[in-house]
Amino acid sequence: MLIFYCCYGRAHSSVVAAALHLGQLPLKTPTAICKLPYFDRAKAQDIGIPKLVGTDTHGNFVFILGRGPARGSVEATLETVLLACGYRKQDIMFIDLQPYLNFYARLGGFLSRRLGLVFPGKQLAAFGIWRALPQIEECVKTAKTHGSA
Repeated sequence: MLIFYCCYGRAHSSVVAAALHLGQLPLKTPTAICKLPYFDRAKAQDIGIPKLVGTDTHGNFVFILGRGPARGSVEATLETVLLACGYRKQDIMFIDLQPYLNFYARLGGFLSRRLGLVFPGKQLAAFGIWRALPQIEECVKTAKTHGSA
């Protein structure tokens, strides 16, 4: 199975969800979130390009994907290519994390990635995601259950 954790820019919530999925976020604090390898590192040109971040215990490939303002178009295009390459629709999962983002996470992402105010933006995004962690964890739990079937 191919599991894509999707957010706006592939820099924050998708990184945290993928890390949770792969068991790479044992200490669930804003500081631990900031230390994740891909957290707050994506550039504008990374939007639409999936990044493989690991393989889970069931052999599923886990990706992070920034969709920018073209949410549905990016997923539809990627799915079309994967289907043409022989993957089955039921083996492709897109998980939208944007509904779980709060004001702090959105503002932090904007400050860091859009305005270049990296230090305050990264900290604020991590704080916002930390506050939304229970919802993100539930989303990941659902994805993992579906991915192990």
